[in-house]
Amino acid sequence: MAAAGEVFIAYSNDLADDGVLDVQPAAGGEAVIHNIWGGGVGEVYYHSGANTVKIMDLAAAGTLQWLALHVTNSIYITIKNVNGDAQDFGYDGVYTKATT
Repeated sequence: MAAAGEVFIAYSNDLADDGVLDVQPAAGGEAVIHNIWGGGVGEVYYHSGANTVKIMDLAAAGTLQWLALHVTNSIYITIKNVNGDAQDFGYDGVYTKATT
């Protein structure tokens, strides 16, 4: 169980080409994502139920900083590796509501 104010972070070492990293807290939890980073080209998508929309690109290795992307278990983002080979990707943020 994570408490509000705790760090919400994940890192995927060698995420396969076309592989995805879901930014999705456990049921009942809410978080705000501040940074997304990757070792290569990536795409970021918002999911809400059956709908998916691309919201930004990581054009090269680096970091998307100073974000304020709110995520829950049912409305979340996905980071997709589209670099052509395996690369490292990750994110960090903070829980704003505890998970159950």
